[in-house]
Amino acid sequence: MRVDSLFNQAKKMVEGLYSYAMDERGFRPEQAFAYVQDEVESLMKADAPGPNAILQTAIYVEGNRRGLKLSKESPYATDMLEILADAYSKCAVGDFIEVGVDEAELRAIQSDMELVRNIFLN
Repeated sequence: MRVDSLFNQAKKMVEGLYSYAMDERGFRPEQAFAYVQDEVESLMKADAPGPNAILQTAIYVEGNRRGLKLSKESPYATDMLEILADAYSKCAVGDFIEVGVDEAELRAIQSDMELVRNIFLN
């Protein structure tokens, strides 16, 4: 039996949280984003740059898919974008390999990270 990768687990978990927030609770994309960030906050670890980057990337990719727009005028959005930028700055390819990311997943993560950078950090 193959255990699902951290990358796929993060994507599925985040998708489920967004679905619950938007479909069951009726949240707008920005409210759902805040809900998801709150729910996964305990999973973020100071000594886990690869998993943190994967998790943040999953949150923003799914948010983007669901219409998330963050205002640079919002203090909350600014704080969240700082967390994202910090997670990205602390992460290197070796951090992904350390948690078992294979070559295909590494390319997918890097592609997703580039998408997130272009949409939310530029």
